[in-house]
Amino acid sequence: MRTTHGIRTAAALALLALAGCGPKPPQVHIKFTIYDNDNSFAATVYAQEVSTGATTTFAYGPHTPSMTVEIQRPGTYVFYARLVEAPDDYHYGFTGYQAAAYGHMTRSGTRDAATNLIALDLKPGGQYKVYISDHWAELPAPGKPVTVPWHRG
Repeated sequence: MRTTHGIRTAAALALLALAGCGPKPPQVHIKFTIYDNDNSFAATVYAQEVSTGATTTFAYGPHTPSMTVEIQRPGTYVFYARLVEAPDDYHYGFTGYQAAAYGHMTRSGTRDAATNLIALDLKPGGQYKVYISDHWAELPAPGKPVTVPWHRG
């Protein structure tokens, strides 16, 4: 009897341990820069699902080298940032995997496909990299489906 009870107890404990071991959420490694590989100001980083508009925000401190976040719901997401000090005037998007040209005049005010947001298909357990640095990116309205130009990365 004692052996059967021990086996049942061990099996029950193993099932309880496994119950909390579902798929891990996607992890996104985010780097936000404004100029010269640095961000001198605090920003709010947005992860926005393109079809539903579900938006998650993260605080990004000044001079932070990078951060890793977990996105709780897999899906297709665009990423962008707005400076805390002037969110309407200074905003940046994820349009490439290297620093974008800096400043309001570097692209002479023209828009092209290089400034379209990149959307990533985030899957459970996946690891992804995002580089937010493009001032010319057109940003979506948080909480609404994404209607600005974007493409899958």
